[in-house]
Amino acid sequence: MDQFLHEMEEIRKTAVNDLAAGKYGRLPFGGENPTEASKRPEVIFFLQLGVYPEWREVHFLSRQIQRLDDADMVYRIGEQIFDEAKHTKVLRDQLMLWGADPDRFWQQPIPQWAAAFDYMDKLTHPAEYFGCSNFIGEGLFLASVMNPMKTHDPETFNVYVEHILPDEPRHIKIGRDIIIKYCTTHEMQERVRRSAIILAKQYCQGYDAATKFAIRAMQGDDPGQIRDGEVILPTV
Repeated sequence: MDQFLHEMEEIRKTAVNDLAAGKYGRLPFGGENPTEASKRPEVIFFLQLGVYPEWREVHFLSRQIQRLDDADMVYRIGEQIFDEAKHTKVLRDQLMLWGADPDRFWQQPIPQWAAAFDYMDKLTHPAEYFGCSNFIGEGLFLASVMNPMKTHDPETFNVYVEHILPDEPRHIKIGRDIIIKYCTTHEMQERVRRSAIILAKQYCQGYDAATKFAIRAMQGDDPGQIRDGEVILPTV
């Protein structure tokens, strides 16, 4: 089991290193920007984008919890469902306070961003789902998005830093513990390993699109028009 956990950690670490190296673009955070957050289109875009995974996780977890027979784990995932619903609410509340549409990219998502979640929606075994969503996905989001928010722009992204980031390590540990509980055979380990590799790849592709959309938003383009093909993203 230690060897398999190490392999899963390496899948996540490889993706984190690629993201940190700028292989999939860089987020437009940090630097001196005197403009308040509510007037920065790239900030509004990222919060609008953030509503999507939180809301979908509520739906996914509500299905996955029915597949578990461990009372302690059911309790912990029940807590996570509350967390994800809370995250959805605080993001939507902040956007509405700024006068922005909180559901813009929930109702009509960015396809590249939605792809990883569409993939996870197909995963039926708890080990596959939580190995991907919690251990890989939330681990990548913590390392590649939320930690840079906290490091470079904590005041701007206070809603993430204060209300969402503290919950993520607990969710990642749920993924780890479910891997330990269920990945006891070669066949299950192979299923989870394959799913994790696919999810890490799709996360990186979604991140790449998100950085491009955010930069174009900062330059004055409408991300919704980019999504709809009215404004073309650069290929490099």
